[in-house]
Amino acid sequence: MEHKIFTWQNDSGLMVFGQCWLPDSAVKHAVVLIHGLGEHSDRYETWAKRFASQNIAVYALDLHGHGRTAGGRGHTEAFGYIYDDVKYLLSKAQSEFPNARLHLYGHSMGGAVCLGFAASRIGTTGVPPIASIITTGTAIRPGFEPPAWKLKLAAWLDKMIPSLALGNELDPNWLSSDPKIVAAYKSDPLVHDRISVRWYNEWTRAVELVKANSEKIKSPVLMMHGAADRATSPKAAEEVAQGLKAKFKLWPGAFHEIHHEPCQGEVFAEIASWIQGEGK
Repeated sequence: MEHKIFTWQNDSGLMVFGQCWLPDSAVKHAVVLIHGLGEHSDRYETWAKRFASQNIAVYALDLHGHGRTAGGRGHTEAFGYIYDDVKYLLSKAQSEFPNARLHLYGHSMGGAVCLGFAASRIGTTGVPPIASIITTGTAIRPGFEPPAWKLKLAAWLDKMIPSLALGNELDPNWLSSDPKIVAAYKSDPLVHDRISVRWYNEWTRAVELVKANSEKIKSPVLMMHGAADRATSPKAAEEVAQGLKAKFKLWPGAFHEIHHEPCQGEVFAEIASWIQGEGK
């Protein structure tokens, strides 16, 4: 397996950090992986290596204001710029493996980004064909009730101070039932708990776009969720899955990061089978 890191400057002027894990054998499938809010792509290294062992190449990035990508922590000017970054990764994967089938895979906020990209960008100029989409713990709606004052503030300040970042209200103990995963998250210097006014509003607009344009998402979609997820709502994700005619699977007892739960082996097998069967 080969690991590479790379950077590029996107249209918003930010330097974006990316990395890929490439199998030693022939690549038939390539995954573009989008991480969740507050985290970064390094947290998926073990997971990516697992895919590479199955001859599936994995390309990942750190979102705006996350990890080693520039920008105010938890802030983006527009999801459109993030979609440009996703397009860049898809195009890079296609150029390096022109015969590989491409798949979008996003966790939590990354899942919302993948679906928003699919609803607005698939079929447009320069976007490679997407064989399938996989999302886990999809951030359609929080699994908890955010403070009402923060929601009102986000709507009011969107045009005035869009970069104002507040705490995201996420309890790290909701991520995994494994104390080691939670401890590593808490001590990770690249993890933060910020979400800006603009990011929050761009996210809610993306979710509404997906709901209103489900018929535009032609690629097969697999959505999976931990039944014990308190960070994002399993019910809200299932409702969107129904609108997309997606395959939806609930993992009993699992917390938010199902790739870090006792069921992770079965989760990996499910995703790998989906990819290798091209969404069937």
